[in-house]
Order: sequence, then structure tokens, then C-alpha cells
Amino acid sequence: MIIIPFFAPGLIGIIVVFFCYLALLIAAHGFGNLKKMAKLMVLFWIGTFLIWIIIPYLRHSPWSYSGSALLATRIVTFVLAGLTFGTITRVEEFTYGLTRLKIPYKGAFALTLGFRLVPLFYQNLQTIVEAQKSRGVDLDNASLFRKAGLYLPVISILISYGLRNADIMAMALEAKGFGYSPQRTFFMQPGFGFLDIAILMIASATIVGLYLLH
Repeated sequence: MIIIPFFAPGLIGIIVVFFCYLALLIAAHGFGNLKKMAKLMVLFWIGTFLIWIIIPYLRHSPWSYSGSALLATRIVTFVLAGLTFGTITRVEEFTYGLTRLKIPYKGAFALTLGFRLVPLFYQNLQTIVEAQKSRGVDLDNASLFRKAGLYLPVISILISYGLRNADIMAMALEAKGFGYSPQRTFFMQPGFGFLDIAILMIASATIVGLYLLH
């Protein structure tokens, strides 16, 4: 899903890929996650679109609106691919997959820890914002620059929360003997069946076909 957008032929091709990924995400019951990320994805698209217009213009390099739109849509398609992965894959499955690729468990745990901490940070952020609002801080109706200034203390409090949670997590892992044995056992033992092979073949054929078309 990450490779396919690189070979999408032109703006129309990347738009088709985007809507295919969107359909896959909705079919995977990821509409709730899509709603949470919608504003950020729009900002990604607008920011990338403007960057690929302004920078070539300042450098006196050739540029076009369609090319900028293609690159911006490609970035958002990457985000959709990651969102789909996060929707259909549990953290434990991701950790197990990494260990099957012979990555040490400590490294796999560190990589997957980000998936666990993002919801926690988001929850802490909501709590801090609600606490600020209860103290009379108007974060909704302020101007853009005023809102940026009001969010500075929110970010500092969020960093403090993160440091405290990291310390608590480190003590909890030490108390449970994390890293005592390099060999880990897993409750889950997922296999690699016919459906996995079929999806892998379809994805590989799609990548090869787009590469030849490109």
C-alpha cells in the first residue's frame, strides 16, 4: 500500500488509488479513525500543495498545479495506508510480525510502543484542554495567533505528562522482568494461509503492472 502510490500514473491515477484506499479503510470499519484524522489530512494536503508551488517558484524551477496536487494527494494516500494498517492490526500482532522478521523483541517493543502512546497522548491532551477551558481559557473562539499562544502552556503540560508516564512505564516494565530472557513466547500464533498468499500476489501484480505502465 505504501509502494503503489509511487507508481500511480498521473493525477487521475493517484486519485483512483486514494479512493480505493478510502474504500478499504471504510470496509475495515475505520470510519471513526478517519473522522479523527480528517482535519490533519486536509492540512497535510494543503501544506504539501503550497510547498510544491512556492519552493519551485522561488528557485525558478518548473512547476504545475497538477504536479503539486499529485504530490499532495500522494502524501495523504500514505496517511490513509498507515491509518488502514493501524485500524486492522493490533499492536500485539505488529510486535509478533516484527519478531518473526528476526528483529529482537526489545527493538520490536520500542517500535510498537509509539502505537500505544499516541492514544494516551491524545487522551491527555483532551484532558488538559478541558481543564484549561474550565479555568476560563477560551481556546475555541480565539484567533489563530492567539490560539497558538494559548496552546504553548498546554504543550508544556503535555510534555510533563509524557515524562511522568514514561517513568511509570519504565518502573512497571522492570517490575515485570522485561528483558530478562531474549526469547519471548506469544499467545497468538497466526498462520500464513491461502488468503494471505492471494492478497500478496494481487498486490505484487498491481505494483508490477503500475511500474510497467509508468
